[in-house]
Amino acid sequence: MKKGLLFLLLSIAVVACTTETYEKGDGENSYLQADFVDAHADANLKIDYVDTDGGERLNISVPFTKSFVKKAESSYRGILYYNKKGDNVAEMVSFAEVGVAGITPIDSLTKKTSMKTDPLTLEGLWVSKNKRYLNATLYVKIGSTDDNSAMHRLAVISDTLMSHTDGKKTLHLRLYHDQGGMPEYYSQRTYFSIPIQKLGVDSIQFTINTYKGLVTKTLSLK
Repeated sequence: MKKGLLFLLLSIAVVACTTETYEKGDGENSYLQADFVDAHADANLKIDYVDTDGGERLNISVPFTKSFVKKAESSYRGILYYNKKGDNVAEMVSFAEVGVAGITPIDSLTKKTSMKTDPLTLEGLWVSKNKRYLNATLYVKIGSTDDNSAMHRLAVISDTLMSHTDGKKTLHLRLYHDQGGMPEYYSQRTYFSIPIQKLGVDSIQFTINTYKGLVTKTLSLK
């Protein structure tokens, strides 16, 4: 039985970070840092520590909760903006959830969910330092509309598994993007992460349709 397409439905206001810049000098946000993290929710649904993509564990000085934190003793992917308070302590300034994208085989596509590659803007694509995720930073076009069903739909599609003469393997991925009736008035930054530890390949080749044409990037996972 084929699995259905795993859409990553983006609620832009939730995914986007509210703090993306900081002032130079000795202002309130002078020493602000930002990291992609796996955040731990304790028994009271409060984020009490995070593991950064750089391999550092940071205890949160004042544990906090968010509306999307629903399950105790679980992990949530996000971007943490913080001030460092000692070697392993962070003071939270802002925390935004980041969508975690599963990979859908291309043969799961149907006539109803045929491949869509509406353009967007690719800002960054990189493998985390701890080799757990492939992270993406994108800009999508949004605007006000009376259509409550209008929403971007993203999915990661596995296209081809390539075996090389040296025994190494490369997985070719394509980004599914359906503008979903959303007006294209201005750009909004958004993010997602793909777990890569269990893929069993040496590299990923990712093709994304942008406003400047198709972009293909190859990233080593080793």
